[in-house]
Amino acid sequence: MLPRSLAFLLTIFVLHFFLHSAVDAAWQATKIAEVDGFQIPECVVIDTENKRGYVSNVAAAAEGKGYDRFWADDGNGFISQFSVPDVPQRSRRKNKNQVSKPENPTSEDLARSDAEFRFSGPKGMCLLGDTLWVTDIDRVLVFSVTGKFAPQVVEVPGAVALNDMATDGKFTYVTDSAAGKCYRLHSNGQHEEIPAPKGINGITFHNDKMYGASWGLSDIYELDRDAKKPPRAFGLTEHFKTPDGIEVLSDGTFVVSDSEGNQVVTIAPDEKTVNRIIECAAPADIGIDRSRGLLFVPRFFESKVDIYQLENR
Repeated sequence: MLPRSLAFLLTIFVLHFFLHSAVDAAWQATKIAEVDGFQIPECVVIDTENKRGYVSNVAAAAEGKGYDRFWADDGNGFISQFSVPDVPQRSRRKNKNQVSKPENPTSEDLARSDAEFRFSGPKGMCLLGDTLWVTDIDRVLVFSVTGKFAPQVVEVPGAVALNDMATDGKFTYVTDSAAGKCYRLHSNGQHEEIPAPKGINGITFHNDKMYGASWGLSDIYELDRDAKKPPRAFGLTEHFKTPDGIEVLSDGTFVVSDSEGNQVVTIAPDEKTVNRIIECAAPADIGIDRSRGLLFVPRFFESKVDIYQLENR
């Protein structure tokens, strides 16, 4: 039997070890590549199965006042695509601490506004099957990524500034940041409103739960897609200026871009522990490839997308 004093010291040592192990195990991001050829890239969405990335380009004119120019009906919008690079994850590398850096992918057009199908300010996107859903100011566009059908328009009556999109695998959802609303979209046009906080921007799903980032209230929320409960705030306003994009990793860790805060952070599954993993100017609506451990950060004012490898060390 250990002396009481020695047992006490041993307990302190064990607690110290586990607490520091938890800190050391935080997610880290290492930049491995970048893609250029964009014009004010707002959102990245990844088709992990087919290794394709899609980027919405606002392509707003240089003249104009403040953020208003990014919502102008100017007919300049376009959607880009690129190939997702193959990068071995840490468990498969000979040198566990050396991150592989592939060649920078090149981008090409998927769709561009023209006389036949005009669109202006594409922003948030989501993939449902082989269809790409994209916001365009006050309506939603639907593109076939395989070219099976011509682009379609889904009207959202009363919409002001549609921003992000997400899917639960059955329906698509869209936020209206100006109106502080979120909608579940139906093909018959009878959309359902989901309670949302003021300034709702990015949304995502994880383990059958819906989450959102409020640009206006500087916080993260759990939303009730059944519209029975009000949004539940995480209470993290001291960590953010204008939360934009939000994704969730397989272990329940949240990844959030903070546009005016010039950072990308993780929030632990406890919904309280915040860790800055990237410092960069104006990160917009991020994309994630969970199977390859890749994070895609659109640089709104720099017309490129940075690619990071995420690792939990």
